[in-house]
Amino acid sequence: MTVACVRTWTSGGVRRSWSLAALFAGVLGAVCVGVVIAAQADPSSLNWPLILVPAVVVPLPLLVPGRSVRVGAAVVVGIWCALCAASIGVFFVPCLLLMIIAAKREQA
Repeated sequence: MTVACVRTWTSGGVRRSWSLAALFAGVLGAVCVGVVIAAQADPSSLNWPLILVPAVVVPLPLLVPGRSVRVGAAVVVGIWCALCAASIGVFFVPCLLLMIIAAKREQA
């Protein structure tokens, strides 16, 4: 997360405030998911690759600048939220909304 923040503020003066807000919403969602996972009786039965998708995709628009990356990340998180809607997907809906706004409003 620190690398993403540094990359945001040193990316040639281009403002990426919506992507940064999406990152912070994703971190908040991850904390909520951590609470849910900690309450599980058997964490080894969880589908860890599916759970870790947001950890990889949400910071990607800050690390790799470009509109296509922002749109692609928003699509992936949207599909992920739909797949996980019955359990942990709802925690990332605010992040998804901010990612859609970032894809529409941010330049470069």
